[in-house]
Amino acid sequence: MKSTTSNRNLLYTFLVLFCVTFAALIFVNGKSQSSIPELKPRQGALAAAPEWVETQATYKKLIAELKVKPDDARNTLLLAKTFMNEGRATGDFSYYNKAALDLIEAVLTKDPKNFEAICLKSMVFLSQHRFAEGKAVAEEALKANPHNSFVYGLLVDAHVELGDYAQAVEMCDKMVSIRPDIRSYSRVSYLRELHGSVPAAIEAIQQAIAAGVPGREDTEWARMVLAHLYEDSNDLPNAKLQYEMSLQNRTDYPFALAGLGRIARYQKDYPTAVAYFEKASLVMNDVSFFEELAEIYRLNGQEDKAATCLRVTTQALLADNISSKKDKNLGHNADYELAIMYLRNNQPDKALAFARAEYNRRPQNMDAAEVFAWSLFKNGQTAEAANLIKETLRTNSQKPERLVKAGIIMANNGQQMEGKALITKGMSLKPYMDETLVKASQPIING
Repeated sequence: MKSTTSNRNLLYTFLVLFCVTFAALIFVNGKSQSSIPELKPRQGALAAAPEWVETQATYKKLIAELKVKPDDARNTLLLAKTFMNEGRATGDFSYYNKAALDLIEAVLTKDPKNFEAICLKSMVFLSQHRFAEGKAVAEEALKANPHNSFVYGLLVDAHVELGDYAQAVEMCDKMVSIRPDIRSYSRVSYLRELHGSVPAAIEAIQQAIAAGVPGREDTEWARMVLAHLYEDSNDLPNAKLQYEMSLQNRTDYPFALAGLGRIARYQKDYPTAVAYFEKASLVMNDVSFFEELAEIYRLNGQEDKAATCLRVTTQALLADNISSKKDKNLGHNADYELAIMYLRNNQPDKALAFARAEYNRRPQNMDAAEVFAWSLFKNGQTAEAANLIKETLRTNSQKPERLVKAGIIMANNGQQMEGKALITKGMSLKPYMDETLVKASQPIING
């Protein structure tokens, strides 16, 4: 796969505008609006997605009906759901979460016990990384209807993000018992993965895919989970097959493009990896694409492009984070992503502040603990990092990078045998992982 000059130029035009877009969203969304939010036009491959025609038709129909009956709660919430789905499909969460939340609050102002509105409010809060608030709202919905599978799904997600994994399992069991479908099987898969049961996680996500409709975003997202599990199990052929199948079902699905880009990176075919990630980034402005793209630019000897990518993405995340601090209904808590970005840019002192903020917000969550421990280690606070990193292993998680980071920290804290064992295990699961981790682990393995 080759990247054209026009695509590169377009990508960098997009990167330069990335921060401006966030700033504009903050300015526009910060104003009170009496009119119904607009459905923003899609561009490029997103405009060719199979559900776009249906989405536009649904939006026009709902707008027409709301003009006749502006207080119709059912249509207002259908419009809110349309916006939430569009945010997921396009990656434009800042705009669509705010648009949906305004509609939801309008319904709740007139009917505080509207069950569906309460559920959707929880869902938006979780998307904005307002996990404790999302959990509290979901618990309100549970009191109103303890027999609804969607509520239990919200509580699974909230408990996972807050690090209460035992409660997440309990909520997931109830969800599956009420409605075994793509949503419940997907959550079963993730919880099994968190507890180190990767083969069982693969089985559950295969059930989720079988329960879905090929080509729909939720089905192809489940396929991405399956591919990722294969990546973390030293099975690149099956991972690649899933990414290719997804692209057959959903043209230019950006997460599948990024998946093929990662495989090219693992195989040290950096030009091909760059081309895949550039294309994925043009389809959707997902932060994870830019995080990985910056690394691949460096590996491909394109230091200037790597620096530009990191700088612009970091500025965009900072703008989003600042907006969420000023008004919780705008942006999202981006401390976790900012910590990762600063670590990637070899600025551990800046990373530490954001990692600490994220950990303080949800100290039981293993991802938050991992990025905080790694930031501490990179700042020379090895003993504190070693105590903290143990939290990330309490569920027997077999995430390869987590095992290797834990091993590096422990070995540098004098726990050589334990550290070496963790590194060896992580490398056996994913020998092609991040080059910097491989390099850092070599002296310990060979020592």
